[in-house]
Amino acid sequence: MTHPISGTTTKGTTHPVLNPATGEVVASVEVLDGAAVDAAVLAAQKAFEAWRDTSIEQRVEVLDRIADIVHGNAGKLSELLTLEQGKPIAESRMEVDTTEATFRRYADLGREKGAALFAENLGEHVRTFTPLGVVAGIIPWNAPLIVAAMKAGPAILTGNTIILKPAPTTPLATLELSRLLADAVPEGLVQCLVDDGSIGPLLASHPGVRKVAFTGSTVNGRNVTAAGASTLKRLTLELGGNDPAIVLGDADPGTAAAGIFARAFLNAGQVCGAVKRVYVHDDVYDRFVEAIADLVRDVVVGDGFDPAVTVGPLQNRIQHEKATALLAEAARDGTILAQSGVPDVDGGYFVPVTVVGDLDDAHPLVAGEQFAPILPLLRFSDEADAVARANSTEYGLTASVWTSDVAHGESVVQRIDAALLCVNKHNRVDPALGIAMSKQSGTGWLFGPEGVREYLQPHLLFR
Repeated sequence: MTHPISGTTTKGTTHPVLNPATGEVVASVEVLDGAAVDAAVLAAQKAFEAWRDTSIEQRVEVLDRIADIVHGNAGKLSELLTLEQGKPIAESRMEVDTTEATFRRYADLGREKGAALFAENLGEHVRTFTPLGVVAGIIPWNAPLIVAAMKAGPAILTGNTIILKPAPTTPLATLELSRLLADAVPEGLVQCLVDDGSIGPLLASHPGVRKVAFTGSTVNGRNVTAAGASTLKRLTLELGGNDPAIVLGDADPGTAAAGIFARAFLNAGQVCGAVKRVYVHDDVYDRFVEAIADLVRDVVVGDGFDPAVTVGPLQNRIQHEKATALLAEAARDGTILAQSGVPDVDGGYFVPVTVVGDLDDAHPLVAGEQFAPILPLLRFSDEADAVARANSTEYGLTASVWTSDVAHGESVVQRIDAALLCVNKHNRVDPALGIAMSKQSGTGWLFGPEGVREYLQPHLLFR
């Protein structure tokens, strides 16, 4: 597969893309080098000269057109996602639908806010906001299309141009989207570069790139920050999470188990804001274990193209090796409370959906981000202790409290240092509402008018 860069095709060395359910090579993509990065940045700068002067109505029209293209090609994009990422086809379709909805939401935001996005009247003075220029959107392998929309949507709305760089292991759906857009949007407005892991630092340090919007691990976020330091890049970083759920003693165990199960094991646990550890009050612990074990028994792990499958493989070999080691340590040091089966096949990156008890807070499965379908349960008897333990990691992405007393749940969850707080739900996002990153889970804002302003340069005009 080749790359559309400013309407041309650029070739380099090839890189295999694997199906994580089988380990088979399903495509070869051409990996680009520094010269290709320079060409893409130059094309984006040229496109910016005209795009920056477009009206909000023109930008909204382009966002609507992109959403229509995603909708019209939902089947093909969903199949590519399952092929390269592994998630069940129903989850892939959900991702495509959310991608469409994200572009539409940014179009709606442009219609609703209009010129107010770009100017604030301060009495006798005014604050204006202008586009930055070329944006680099660096995309992870767990949800490539949704994250592409989260970066391209605000960039386009604010008059910037964007270069998307998907992860080396999941380039296909993003490349296909960029091809579909080639004849539908101005040349150079949206480009896509694929690499073997070498282009990200080049984009982050490139003097022609004004902003980097990155989603990925905290370790790689630090690397992006370091690469961009020489040119003081504007950064938006959405990074890792070790997201706690606290089940209080008055919670309904079945309801809490169902909600936590859904948010812990979506995409085989490969979600930044997924539930990663659960603190359960002694009064409901046993009943919670029974309820979540019943759900685990119904899980079908396998190839995402099989409609009966509810949890797919992990996306890549490195993640599979990490998860397999964590599972072995958890089985050695704790108690397996519930576990699904896995397919008896060679080559797939399958890990059983597993719930583990009797681990201490220092255990690697509890203290770090597993990004796998392995969930530790931890007992508590004192709410203050549970909150302190929930706050004990370097991360601060999402958190939830489960209770029959919503008002009390709100008071408890607001003591947790996380960007997104929920009661009786977890990791719910509304693109109309901004979320500010916290601790080492990121910097800047996502979504809402605040997230859009991340793509603009403020100016204070005295008059």
